[in-house]
Amino acid sequence: MDSSFYIASGIFTIVFGVLLGIVAFTFFRRFKKLSTELNRAHEMTAAVSGTISEVVSVRRRNRSFRWTNEYPVITYTVDSKNYTVNLEFAEKRKGHYNIGGIYRVCYVPSDPSCCIVDEFRKPMQSSRTQAIVWTVIFGILTFNFLVTGLSQIFTA
Repeated sequence: MDSSFYIASGIFTIVFGVLLGIVAFTFFRRFKKLSTELNRAHEMTAAVSGTISEVVSVRRRNRSFRWTNEYPVITYTVDSKNYTVNLEFAEKRKGHYNIGGIYRVCYVPSDPSCCIVDEFRKPMQSSRTQAIVWTVIFGILTFNFLVTGLSQIFTA
């Protein structure tokens, strides 16, 4: 085969590797966000009741089915100021959450916007674990595709 084939396939492989790298970075950002909140859990000494102010619908589908999931948006008040937290990692089937549901919100007294809803601590930890596992998987794939692409180009 001539060198133009190796160069073209190398470029294609590198582009695909970069796309996988973007996916890995997205999972890493999610991991970092959840880790930051979970690592500050020991600072969350204050607690208040929060209510579900909104239920956000998320449409999902696979090859055979379509369904709607939802996650809660919880609003709580500290020192007469309202705070809102989106619990995207607590996604459940439609109908699981009801507006007005009450949950215990633990927060950092010096930074009330940093909080964890007690009931969703385990799903948060699970979501963080999944995010780091996918980060590692996509990171390894990214590395393999980039190295393969470069070796194809240098072979030409």
